[in-house]
Amino acid sequence: ARKVFDFARKMGMRAITTESAEAINTIEKLVKEYDIAVGFHNHPGNMSAPDYKVWNPYYIAGLVAGRDPRIGAAAETGHWQTCGLKPVECLRVLKGRIISAHLKDKKAFGPSHDVPYGEGVGDMKACLDELKAQGFNGNISIEYEYNWDNNVPEVTKCIEFVAKYGK
Repeated sequence: ARKVFDFARKMGMRAITTESAEAINTIEKLVKEYDIAVGFHNHPGNMSAPDYKVWNPYYIAGLVAGRDPRIGAAAETGHWQTCGLKPVECLRVLKGRIISAHLKDKKAFGPSHDVPYGEGVGDMKACLDELKAQGFNGNISIEYEYNWDNNVPEVTKCIEFVAKYGK
């Protein structure tokens, strides 16, 4: 873990992303030492796979409760939609603990593909409203995996959605 933090410091990074919830004590020690934030990144999961808990925003909220405020979530809205969760509700569960956001809008809840922001079930405007209300100042990543070899037009629509929102 120290090598990762050393690299992040050399690169001038604000935050590191991980799924290593079992290393929370080490992570907290290094966050304090290096003054670099850490966000736990969620991938899809469900109650039938009890060993993987990072998908659940309530698990992350409990994991980071009482910990250094620079430890929180690298919130991935698309994976929450895959799990059948409404992203804005997940963001509210993690209020004040969102280190970074990987925004994704999807065609439907459950297994489905990406769509440009505002065209799916993720309610990206409500997500941006919630991040703004929380005073979120981290980075937002546009992650668009559908139509992988030719997704520039869709990514452009996502950028335009965020730019229009900011006006």
